[in-house]
Amino acid sequence: MGILIHHNHSGYPYPEDSKLIGLARFILVEEDQTPGDINFIFTSNEEILELNRQYLDHDYYTDVIAFHYGATGHVEGDVFISLDKVSENARDYNKTFEDELTRVLIHGLLHLAGYLDASEEEKQSMRSLEDQYLRQYYLTFR
Repeated sequence: MGILIHHNHSGYPYPEDSKLIGLARFILVEEDQTPGDINFIFTSNEEILELNRQYLDHDYYTDVIAFHYGATGHVEGDVFISLDKVSENARDYNKTFEDELTRVLIHGLLHLAGYLDASEEEKQSMRSLEDQYLRQYYLTFR
């Protein structure tokens, strides 16, 4: 069992895998969750669009898609992150690529841990947790 990062798309300034994995482990401990097998897959807009079409019946790009497989009582799943969309978002929101990538990774992990963001209240709650864990990333792992 473990947390892995797969680089299926290149050309972007990734933070060190060990820092992102450390952050993911920290979040799961803070959320009182037990990690199982978790894969973060850094990919392209094209792959995200195909996943959206195939599994979610959506025809648009997004920055992250999380598939939860936690039938074992552990947090398990795959988190696909479009580095193209992360780069666009960073530019649009005037953030660094690292800030936006880390926030999206946190967002996907929180989905695996059971958080939802369908309602406005859920979105605000998730955003608050993202901010909290992003601050922790910069204090501890950067």
